[in-house]
Amino acid sequence: MSRPAASAVLCAAVLSLAVTGCGAGDSPSVLAPSSTGSVSPAAAPPASAASSASGSAEPSAPAFPATTGVDTEEPVGGPLSVVAVRVATQDGYDRVVFELDGKDSGEPGWRVEYTDDPAGQGSGDPVQVKGAATLSVVITGSGYPMDTGATEVSDDPTLPAGLESVQDVVLGATFEGQYQAFIGTTREAPFRVFRLSNPTRVVVDIQHG
Repeated sequence: MSRPAASAVLCAAVLSLAVTGCGAGDSPSVLAPSSTGSVSPAAAPPASAASSASGSAEPSAPAFPATTGVDTEEPVGGPLSVVAVRVATQDGYDRVVFELDGKDSGEPGWRVEYTDDPAGQGSGDPVQVKGAATLSVVITGSGYPMDTGATEVSDDPTLPAGLESVQDVVLGATFEGQYQAFIGTTREAPFRVFRLSNPTRVVVDIQHG
């Protein structure tokens, strides 16, 4: 059989199998993706993925989940002592962290609220706090060092640069199972309080203005 005739037969067989791209003197080749890079509709990404790939913005985050009202939580176990206090600024809020420890496991409770008359527990003596507003922080489920086996922090924390809401942090002491502190703020800003573990912490976030 001549070369042109053989090529014609070969092309006919390939075409019957839905294979293209055969010419005189060429070897058969299977169907390949288009050189333009297009894909079939079945392979196209879903609309949400396509939007992400195109760089469109995601929905904005929800508003700061906080209020200016009283925030309370009951303690479990313990007692614990406040052993360290740290202050930092985050995206949208300032954070004050009270770290606790003790020989008996437990979870601290709290009562956090704005007050017009900051005063020491037991004595009732006025406490000077810098700022236009004062947030009272009472951590419940606390104990004296002799009971918890942990050394209670006594020095006020150093405030870092860049804070927008927190103006002052004044530490008190434990009295009848409650540890007291005050946070001076630029205004009565919304705040939130929650616990973290490993190590045990009570976190107070105060929203930026």
